[in-house]
Amino acid sequence: MKFTVGYIKRDDEFLFLYRNKKKNDINKGKYIGVGGHIEPGETPEECMVREAYEETGLKIENPNRLGTVLYEQDDGYTEEMYVFYIDKYTGELHESDEGELEYMTPEEFYKKPHWIGDELFLKYVFENRKFGKFKLKYKKDELVEVEHE
Repeated sequence: MKFTVGYIKRDDEFLFLYRNKKKNDINKGKYIGVGGHIEPGETPEECMVREAYEETGLKIENPNRLGTVLYEQDDGYTEEMYVFYIDKYTGELHESDEGELEYMTPEEFYKKPHWIGDELFLKYVFENRKFGKFKLKYKKDELVEVEHE
């Protein structure tokens, strides 16, 4: 499965989504970026624009793709995620049906519950730097293997 995630910058803060509203959510109780699954015929950039609007009410422009993350679970399930940096947008935040939206600094984010593997690529995102590709293998919630190309 392929999906997108974007990190929307405002001054020295980034927008995160605290996932707490959906049942059976692998991200429940964690802070993540906004985004979602790529629909058939959709480019990652088109998906990012659509998902950002659906989840936040913000109309983003020219999302900057920084890299790709391949997630692998110990049962063999894999997902490919395209990561974006976003600093051009219009509109006002609205409530999300997937969780609570919150702007925070990188330092504040690191103190919140999140996937530990996200720290590997977020250090690039916070500086708007390309990072190529990460492969992150998890056993349940535990990061057990990392590759970076």
